[in-house]
Amino acid sequence: MCNDENSAPHAVRYLNAQLAVLHQNAELCLLDHANSRKEENKHFYALAEFAIQRPSVTTQIPSETDSLFYASFDAPSLKFLCSHDVLLNLTFNKGHIVLESSRSTQRQLVNFEAGLTVTYRVNFRTRRIVGNDQKIGDYGSAIELVILDLDKATLCSIDPEPLSGRDVLLRYLTQYLELIHSAGNHVLFSLPQFDQRAAQTEANYSLIGDSIDYYEWLDNINGVTFEQMNAYMSSVWLKSAMLAQGTISASTTDWRPRCLAEFSRSEGSQHFYMQLGAPTVKILCEREVVIWFDIDELNFFADDDFDATPVRQFRGWKVAVVVNVIYNKDVAGHAVTIVFDLSNARYHDALSDYPGLDEHDEVSLDYYDLIVSFFSEEYLQILYNAHYHIIYSHDTRWETIRKMRFDLEDSDGSWWSLELGDSSGVSSRETIQRTKMFGFDQVTAISQGSLNSQFSTTSHTAFHTWSYENYFTTTYKPFSLHLLSNNRALVWVHLANGNLKTLRNWVPWDDEVYEFRDWRIAFEVDIKMCSQAELECANSATYTSSAYYKEHGNLVGRELRHIYLDLEHVEYVHDYSNFGDMKSLEGNSRSLILKLQAVIWYLTEKYFPSLRSEGLNIITSIPVWKRDPVINPSLPSYALTDVTFHVYSKVEVTRHNWTQVTPGQEPIIVVLGTTGSRSLPATQLEFSTGWIVHANRGFSHGTIGIARRVFIEERLLGLLSGVNAQTTMIPVLIDPTQGFRGLTLKKWAEHDQRKDRPSKWELQPSEGEGCLKYLWEHCEEWRYKLRGNSNMMSSTQGISCITRNYVELPTAVKQGALHIKISGKVELSLSLQAGKSELQTVSSSVSWSTNVTVQTIGSGIKVNTLGSHDPVFTKGTMSENNSRFRNPMDMLREAFPQKVDLDELVTEIRAFEGSWQYCYPLANPYSLASPVFNDDGDLLFELRRFGTASIRVGPGATSPIGSHIGRPASPANAGQRSHSRGRRTGRASSPAPHSPRGGRKWFYNCADR
Repeated sequence: MCNDENSAPHAVRYLNAQLAVLHQNAELCLLDHANSRKEENKHFYALAEFAIQRPSVTTQIPSETDSLFYASFDAPSLKFLCSHDVLLNLTFNKGHIVLESSRSTQRQLVNFEAGLTVTYRVNFRTRRIVGNDQKIGDYGSAIELVILDLDKATLCSIDPEPLSGRDVLLRYLTQYLELIHSAGNHVLFSLPQFDQRAAQTEANYSLIGDSIDYYEWLDNINGVTFEQMNAYMSSVWLKSAMLAQGTISASTTDWRPRCLAEFSRSEGSQHFYMQLGAPTVKILCEREVVIWFDIDELNFFADDDFDATPVRQFRGWKVAVVVNVIYNKDVAGHAVTIVFDLSNARYHDALSDYPGLDEHDEVSLDYYDLIVSFFSEEYLQILYNAHYHIIYSHDTRWETIRKMRFDLEDSDGSWWSLELGDSSGVSSRETIQRTKMFGFDQVTAISQGSLNSQFSTTSHTAFHTWSYENYFTTTYKPFSLHLLSNNRALVWVHLANGNLKTLRNWVPWDDEVYEFRDWRIAFEVDIKMCSQAELECANSATYTSSAYYKEHGNLVGRELRHIYLDLEHVEYVHDYSNFGDMKSLEGNSRSLILKLQAVIWYLTEKYFPSLRSEGLNIITSIPVWKRDPVINPSLPSYALTDVTFHVYSKVEVTRHNWTQVTPGQEPIIVVLGTTGSRSLPATQLEFSTGWIVHANRGFSHGTIGIARRVFIEERLLGLLSGVNAQTTMIPVLIDPTQGFRGLTLKKWAEHDQRKDRPSKWELQPSEGEGCLKYLWEHCEEWRYKLRGNSNMMSSTQGISCITRNYVELPTAVKQGALHIKISGKVELSLSLQAGKSELQTVSSSVSWSTNVTVQTIGSGIKVNTLGSHDPVFTKGTMSENNSRFRNPMDMLREAFPQKVDLDELVTEIRAFEGSWQYCYPLANPYSLASPVFNDDGDLLFELRRFGTASIRVGPGATSPIGSHIGRPASPANAGQRSHSRGRRTGRASSPAPHSPRGGRKWFYNCADR
């Protein structure tokens, strides 16, 4: 055995010879000793014979005739597959099993024919024992042990397969392997080294095989199949090949990203260039694989002029290398990677192939030696430095994009129980109540799931099928999107199936037709905002037939702002692209390059421009009212006059870490706006909470927040100030000499000195009641004394009139309903003391109360009023001598309104009913549900999907042109109600709170709604 020779074949012969001798010793044990078959001696002859006695047999010596199982074996043999696994062959000389039937007492004897072989795959380890014994010599010696792990042996084959009793046979053989192990036959000696002159030799068992058929290839490593590994490497190679050909752009001129597909060297006397196909692997064992590098084209040159004619040219070479692999799985169980280990790579000549190599040409042989040396010693390190040492990688969080469904029935929303915890680890109540608006009047938080749901439900045919002349035809599944920080997104275009013709010089040409199926092509795109005037699709039929254009797009006083995917400037992302019909590129790698080149070209150069020309890249549209008092003298309450947006997240999310984001903490889009011509307080919203509740099945379209200043202070309390003016009573004494006969009550709104003064509400200190409480209080108390020598009676008259009104706004939602309680009370007291008589007092009061309930019903809200608007009068106390007093209850009845008018308040809140027309998504409009106030008093709603019809339709759409769902007349629309409803009091009314043009007023009768 030479020093540079692989000692594995010699070691295998040595090991099998040991087993043969041990087997012979076992046979001689049985022949030479009559009592050797006793139970306590069975480990001595285990390699030759094994038996399982019947339970009823009383003899202590197992025999062939009284055994449930009996086997006489030939010498076992080992076939080494690699440096970790070996095949153990157990060959029967003769034997039988006894099969018992549960249905009868009869037993079936199944005999085994001679030559039946059961093969187990067994893992093994080697241990080296080094000693320094003077008896051997004054130098070190070594003995290597081969240790078989028989406890974890796995069945490989039974030849021939038994006609019956297979499971019983394997059960007994499991006991037999345990006996061999306990007998110490699992430990064998490999080649000893006692020669002081011999160098240490290495046994590379993986290189024993002389052909591919020698090996028993495994299908998988911990569940990862070799097909999955080859598909992954093919995908990675494809990216390298696309970089090499310039199909996709690279951020640098570094050659390493291209080294998996091409490599060149011009150093010293080495001048060569090679094009490589996709590498492939086969699995030797769980820790070793063979990787083949396919050299499609190999050119050798005389010098560094690679444009010259090659000195030698070869095609179709395959270089096989055996490498150890390392399987890794992260703690959370999401990511699995398999990488090769550089420490023990071995070139496998027998599995390599070099067609066209002339073994008599010394120059060709030198080139052959150069290539073998290159792949054995350098190339794996080059791949490692380029991060191509990963032969498989998979992240289940990325897999969720492929399996994501967006056709959820979301009518229940996610706020139905704000006590539930959501997937981000905090309670839903905390998510909502801790939101901060940081000075913006309106914040619309749109979830990533909502955007994907909109893609799933859009009806335009361009999202379902599209073709370019006769060169490219495909059917689509819904786009999917993942938001990234810095206003970017990963967008997957899912090609369900189709066919194409490839390109020549970047122009389609009439080549053969290629088919493809289940491709997901990933692009990284910018998300931008533009005005309607900046759109290239502003005149398209699809755009002008959209609901948002019809509502707002052609009005002088407004403009539409659009948040859109910039499909004009996209970056193909190969790492997240997936090719469902690609298992391996062996033999067809170039055709796939041509197909992928063509698909990217058709998408970016033809399909995306087609989408842009119809405005189908718009994901959200927002009407903005112009700051011009002439054009817009009166604005709707929630009309935005300025708007911006950005992608909002707690941490920075990029294409490199998006799979690591915790579910429920994905980035969202926030649309930020101001009303009333106020300037934007900032360009971005500071982080407070996630804004999106994920309690109900982890899905919500989003959240809209309306600032406390806008809804409560400017609108709600402003409108209820009118209620104060109508329900606050002011005593008026025209002639004190007439006593109480000259006393009247007037409403604040009708009092000459009061009507022009504000009747503002004041927030009361929180008492931990879970609500915001506002108070309006007005008290007028005075006394009139009459004294002197005149004939007039001396007296003291007292009047007290106190008005207290309350508004209670709950800060917690209950069963999707918001109850706004509005109440008030007027207390009137009259007192009189004539001369020195006792003080006499009469009093009365009037109270009123109602609840305005904003109830979530289905996918939206409904506004109702509960309780009576009618005032309730109480008689109070009366004096014995009432003739001197006016009846205070009569005075209240005369002055107090017959019904407390809340029409304007109800009209204001009914702006939230129906579809929300201040923010339009891609397809189905939003509705508002589950109103609640946060800790700051901002009003928040959950966004839900309103109805099922698609909004963006037009020529080429699958639903009727221009169909949309909405209220009969939108408060964001230009005064299109045909009549007024309800009863009004005689006072001058303020402009309708949602009239954008100021000329129309709409009134509702609460009882009717």
